Amino acid sequence: KVLKEFDTRRVAAITAAKEASDEAAVATLNQVLSGKVLPFDAGYDPSGSWRCRFVKVGGQPSLAIYDWFSCRIYDDGAGWVIRKATGSQRTMGRLYRLTEDRLLYLGALHYGYEKPLWFGHDLSRNQIAVLTRVEGKRLRLEFPKPIAESEFDILEFAP
Repeated sequence: KVLKEFDTRRVAAITAAKEASDEAAVATLNQVLSGKVLPFDAGYDPSGSWRCRFVKVGGQPSLAIYDWFSCRIYDDGAGWVIRKATGSQRTMGRLYRLTEDRLLYLGALHYGYEKPLWFGHDLSRNQIAVLTRVEGKRLRLEFPKPIAESEFDILEFAP
């Protein structure tokens, strides 16, 4: 159900966020959303260390942009894993192919003082998101139904 509502939730939350009075934050949101979506072709490997930041849209406030943190993407032998390694709210999960240009993320929220959780270990912490590859060597991990604080979350990855 969450994936079926993905595009509708995304449009509604982004529309609300673009009405925010903070012009600099709206400009940052526009930059995060910019760029052509690229396919996850056979030779692409996102493994490595990334800078990442959450952009929370919809809800109250309608737009919040967080500082950069450290994220890592690696292959653990069973496939790609994303781990947000710093900050008070963290996530870790596995990627699965949805389409040529979208990967499904099944992860779990954990806090900085906790050990990472896998999807399914605590249903209240489960997270579902969609990863897209964007020109400029960027990635966007988009959460259509975040656990708290907003209507839609975007975790932007930059080199």
